Amino acid sequence: MTSVAAFSFDPVAENLLAQGLHAEKTLLVMRLESIGEYRFTSYADYFRSGSGYSPGTTLEKVWRIYEFDRCLRSLCFEAIGNIEIYVRSMLVYRFAHRHGPSDYLKPANFPNFSLARFEYSWWEGKIKEAIAGEQKDRPNAQPPFPIWEIAERMDFGTTLSFFKGAHSDIRKEIANAIGQADVVLESWLLGLRDLRNRCAHHHRIWNWHFGRGVSIPRRRKFPQWHTLPWPSNRQMGILLTICRYWLGRIHPGNDWTQRVFALFDSYPDAPAAAMGLPQNWRQLPLWKD
Repeated sequence: MTSVAAFSFDPVAENLLAQGLHAEKTLLVMRLESIGEYRFTSYADYFRSGSGYSPGTTLEKVWRIYEFDRCLRSLCFEAIGNIEIYVRSMLVYRFAHRHGPSDYLKPANFPNFSLARFEYSWWEGKIKEAIAGEQKDRPNAQPPFPIWEIAERMDFGTTLSFFKGAHSDIRKEIANAIGQADVVLESWLLGLRDLRNRCAHHHRIWNWHFGRGVSIPRRRKFPQWHTLPWPSNRQMGILLTICRYWLGRIHPGNDWTQRVFALFDSYPDAPAAAMGLPQNWRQLPLWKD
């Protein structure tokens, strides 16, 4: 039988203190119990220097970044939710007008799917799951169900797949409404999907580097996207900027940007540079009203 003592966070706390983290041990143990060692150290490691923590690294500093990140996830999740609903709505409207409301299982209506990579097969499987869900919830209703009913069961990944496979005219119409090329929009959706998944599972996003860089619009046509010296197209700063830009297009006058600014004002000790944002990022064209 395993001893309960084996699961104590006391040794973990003592190890962190020995490495130079300044904290009252009882409070540190409580923090570790509330979020776990791995999650805690993923924030604390920002302050590491060599084999220990930099001088002046306190539990309060680490915890404030954790709280900042938690609030940032909520703002991002909200923004992505609005973007997802918008893209799904536009896809449904344009698909129904072009192909009819019930022809979402015809491969010819998704010419941009790669059959070699089994993209259509994946789409077909997700749609059949949605149809089965509709039949279960509405036993008296009979398929084919219109695309707008099926779309309500789509997750972000299925919506992204819908956009990827749709006819080029549909993709371009949606992208034009946002003021971008369809290939750029697809890249943004891929990045936002990854961010949404991290937010949904409460993963750290503040100084996260995502695996797939997003496209930055061309300098000649979109010079405002090049006034910000992006150190990387794989950091949170650019995804945050995409959320701000996209929300401005679909919900003008929203207060999301003000709430982002308020969050940063509340946590001035959370380094924006770790997100790929320069010191004057609020004054740049993409962030100014």
